[in-house]
Amino acid sequence: MDNNEKKMKALPEEQKRQIQLVVNHPETDETTIDLGNVFQNLRLKRRLFVWVLVLCLTVGLCVPLLIYQLNKPMLTVSSIVSLRYETPVKVFVKGNVDNGEKDKWIVPKDPEYALVSDLSAPDGSDLDINQITSAYVLQTVLNDISLSKPISVGALRNNISIKTVLTDESQRTKEALAGLAEAKNADAYKQLQTAEMKFQNRFVVSLTNGFGDKDSKVKIELTDAELKQLLDRILTVYNDYLVQTYADTKLPADSFSMIDTTTLDAADSVDRLKTGIQALYDYCDDKTDTVKAYRSWQTGRSLEDWMETLETFRTINVDYLYSAVNSNGITRDKTALLTSWKYALRTTKSELEEINGSIAETKKILAGYKNDEVFISQQESDAAKTTKAATEYYNQLVLQQTENYAKAAGLKAMILDYEDRILRLEGQPGTAVTEEIETELARSVSSVQNLYQNIRAHMEELFTSQMYTTFEDHSAAQGKTESFLAASAKKMIIGGVVGVILACGLWFLAALAPEFSKGRREKTGKEADAE
Repeated sequence: MDNNEKKMKALPEEQKRQIQLVVNHPETDETTIDLGNVFQNLRLKRRLFVWVLVLCLTVGLCVPLLIYQLNKPMLTVSSIVSLRYETPVKVFVKGNVDNGEKDKWIVPKDPEYALVSDLSAPDGSDLDINQITSAYVLQTVLNDISLSKPISVGALRNNISIKTVLTDESQRTKEALAGLAEAKNADAYKQLQTAEMKFQNRFVVSLTNGFGDKDSKVKIELTDAELKQLLDRILTVYNDYLVQTYADTKLPADSFSMIDTTTLDAADSVDRLKTGIQALYDYCDDKTDTVKAYRSWQTGRSLEDWMETLETFRTINVDYLYSAVNSNGITRDKTALLTSWKYALRTTKSELEEINGSIAETKKILAGYKNDEVFISQQESDAAKTTKAATEYYNQLVLQQTENYAKAAGLKAMILDYEDRILRLEGQPGTAVTEEIETELARSVSSVQNLYQNIRAHMEELFTSQMYTTFEDHSAAQGKTESFLAASAKKMIIGGVVGVILACGLWFLAALAPEFSKGRREKTGKEADAE
């Protein structure tokens, strides 16, 4: 240790700042780099370094801008499409496992209607939103719009994308099952395949600029305003397609034009009058609150106003006539009227027996029914944990049973009414139809026909209004092209850093090069002296 320290102290002063570097052949060639000279060279070449730094920074900043101009990203505009129409409420039907039937949702014969809440078509089927890119829609768009550059239907279709939106519950279910699937849980794979995903009644349609062949680098580019106008026109034509395909122009049935008070018996005329008013009232009542609240620009009245008029007319006129005719046994042909009523009584009793059978069968199902359970296996064990115990099928059974009870109650009331009228008419000698009754019947039929025509005109106006011609409502196309500086900011930062590093590297190499050349000069001098 002391000997080594003495040797280090014995080094000449000029060698203390030298580092010995062995190059190629350590036994013959020796080169030393003087750090003092290197730093001295760095100071001498400061001005050169500044110019090199400016050059490298300029190149590093300009190259990303050049790349952006050569590969400029195309603008994409998007619109949110919301569906606006009524759809029939579907009923869940449990399939028969023995026959290989699956559980499914069906549209009943006499469905109730509600505002669309998913991607269902107005007729209750699944809506094919891919019709947005159909040849009919796109060709109609290109025929009705004037663009600065011509584009084909195929090129336009390739640049359109549609994205559906899951409901919050379905999104959470998808994420939970996806997490279990990543953990390679076998049960989760099965549930992920069978899980029913529900979508919201809205979706996003996007249109990207740059039209042409996929492999072609040269694209037909429209202006931003034209691109937004094109997307808006596509969705407008799609709305027209929905209206033409699904628009329901079903008007209320005319149950009054067939009432001929001169040929029909007074009791039959009153029955048809009362039944027709009830059917017309139910037609209006089945409409949604939005439709009922629509106020006509011609009459200033809404459907709710017409319903109040119907109810008032039924209470004051029709119920009075019904009571007067049936209580006094007013009839033209007592025998024919009794035969008609007895036939209607038998038919009503048969319907009641059928409904009672359905009630009994549903009772048995509800008594022995256990709610289906959805199991998701825990990741840390093989045990299963129940996450949902209620099923739609059980709820639908309860609703169906409630409807059955309501129908049975209505049929029982009809049976009692027929029995009461038959008994009363059989116990009476029968009264001829008076002129006063005929006049009142004719006036009531004429008044209710006028009410029907007004409601029909109201619905015709409603069907041609924006409420029924707007099946989808889309937002304005959103999308803005970034400036070339904002779009290339990240690449410009990287280019600037690379330029600084490159300039510093060149500066250091320029200061280090004289040390290597000095070694070669000394070697050449020694060889010359030796000769």
